[in-house]
Amino acid sequence: QCMGRVTWIVLSLGILSAWACWHSASSVAVSMLVNVRPARGANAAPPADIREVLTIPCPGASVRAWVFEPRGTPRGTVVVLHGIGDSKLGSLNSARAHAARGYRAVAWDSRGHGDSSGRFLTYGVQAAQDLRLLVDQLEQRGLLAAPLAIVGSSYGAATAIQYGALDARVDRIVAISPFASLREVVPAYLHWIAGRIALLVPAAWTDARIDEAGHIGGFDPDRACPRCVAPKLKAATLIVASRADERIPFEQSQAVYAALTARREWHLVDGAQHVSVGDAPGVQAAVVRWLDATH
Repeated sequence: QCMGRVTWIVLSLGILSAWACWHSASSVAVSMLVNVRPARGANAAPPADIREVLTIPCPGASVRAWVFEPRGTPRGTVVVLHGIGDSKLGSLNSARAHAARGYRAVAWDSRGHGDSSGRFLTYGVQAAQDLRLLVDQLEQRGLLAAPLAIVGSSYGAATAIQYGALDARVDRIVAISPFASLREVVPAYLHWIAGRIALLVPAAWTDARIDEAGHIGGFDPDRACPRCVAPKLKAATLIVASRADERIPFEQSQAVYAALTARREWHLVDGAQHVSVGDAPGVQAAVVRWLDATH
């Protein structure tokens, strides 16, 4: 009888411990999904070569952007969007390169990143609306020179595609390593973080955590779907992906490309991991050709 009681106590403690671990894992997963990670670039001093600092009032946030001016009359406008956890500081080289080639270039901080306020990640759902307000302000200030191009990487690529589906002013898009949808990319990220252990995680558990993140962040997770809105795009779109991308499998970018109905181009590279896809050999040349060819 004593042994039976001990066994029951041990079993009960084991169940409670397992429940506590599972609950803790759920909380951590939701936090990782929805809470903005500390990003570099907060309180960054504007460099001497920018024309203007823009502050855009958005619902629940204030978004900051820097404008770089070309020499002479702008041949168009290029807005550069950074990835998750980064800021406009990570877009400076790209923005300056576009300005040197004659474009008015804009580098922004997505909400919750850099100098922009906002608490939650929405995977392009709210950022696309913020971007439209940014372009509205450029237009109101006489800074929107056509054609308008959006160049984004990863999180920024997903935002570019979702924004392009909302605004007919977008003429061209360059999306480097976009995910197909939030529900499809989270399991891929989980596999990157946890390896084969991720195969043991039920899909229903993952979907529930995504739903919780959407509730906390105030967005519909099913709207975080570049693949879903791709058929609505009128902008000419270049999709860049790498076979060696360990975070966003290139098949996800390929799915976005397959859903496009407007002018499109696919550029696949080998060997580049996620954070270096944009710097892989041939990518910047492909971006330049795409932007200039559709001018």
